[in-house]
Amino acid sequence: MVNWKAIIFGWVTTVLAALMNNLIFVLFAAYIANSKSNPFMAEYGQILAYAIGAVGLFIAMAFGGFVTAFCARERVIVHGAIVGLLAGGTSLALSAHTGVLTLISFLFLVVGALFTVIGCIIWTKSPTFTPKTRQVT
Repeated sequence: MVNWKAIIFGWVTTVLAALMNNLIFVLFAAYIANSKSNPFMAEYGQILAYAIGAVGLFIAMAFGGFVTAFCARERVIVHGAIVGLLAGGTSLALSAHTGVLTLISFLFLVVGALFTVIGCIIWTKSPTFTPKTRQVT
């Protein structure tokens, strides 16, 4: 059975964490744009900014999966995958309005959903995990 509370709470948590990540990404990108006098930042700044943004997004997705698993308590992997696809789909839907959908966008959708499931798995390995049933998947 689908636990709608877990899906909604996990989706909201994931979206809010991703928005916080976007704020940090924009601030860091603005810093890089203003520090072109630094030779390291001039050459590697854009790559560094995107790497930090991607890692932050995957941490936000894992956190959303952790919260989803905490609320679901059963079939946490399925709930996490649903939340990951919903959160990534929300991001893709918002990007579609600008007309900027690329293969990398869909790759981030899949990898983001994977990290949401990883967050669920991390929660199941925690000592506070007490499933309602023995089935975790």
